[in-house]
Amino acid sequence: MEPNKKKQYILLMIGFVGAVLVIMYIFSLRTQLQEVRANQRNYEEKIESLSSIQNTDALKVNREFLQSFFTYQTTAERYENIKPFMTDQGYKATHPSGTDLPNTEQSVQSSMVGLKPFEYQDSKTEADFFNEFKLTTEFNGVANTETVIVKTSLIYVREKGWKVDDVEFIGQLTGRE
Repeated sequence: MEPNKKKQYILLMIGFVGAVLVIMYIFSLRTQLQEVRANQRNYEEKIESLSSIQNTDALKVNREFLQSFFTYQTTAERYENIKPFMTDQGYKATHPSGTDLPNTEQSVQSSMVGLKPFEYQDSKTEADFFNEFKLTTEFNGVANTETVIVKTSLIYVREKGWKVDDVEFIGQLTGRE
């Protein structure tokens, strides 16, 4: 072969091998992209299931209990309204420590807004909620609003449904509007 044809032949072979390598690289990238998209969908589904609270019966009872417990005109009304949502132990947990139920008709009013419940379900019969909301309490005409966090523990009671078994005041958030 003459030198020019040999050069052309070598360049043609190099071009052919280069084209084959580029095509293989493109198919490899396409396969990797498909895997990444499949993983992304899988992770998005997992994140959605972890971050969203499903509208369960436990969540409904939690909301109704908190609404009844923190929205009232008198303390006697408060304790009467929460009975359907409580176990005996849970009902006792709402009493001021070591005292009987308040039975006064003093001018105490309370209301809550902006409930954000965060659920942790221990099992199919136990669920805990961390509840953040704004609580406005008015005593003898003086109102105070705070952002509070309350933990509620619910259990499933056969033939009665979900009941609040414990209530714990975690604290209040300061420095929030």
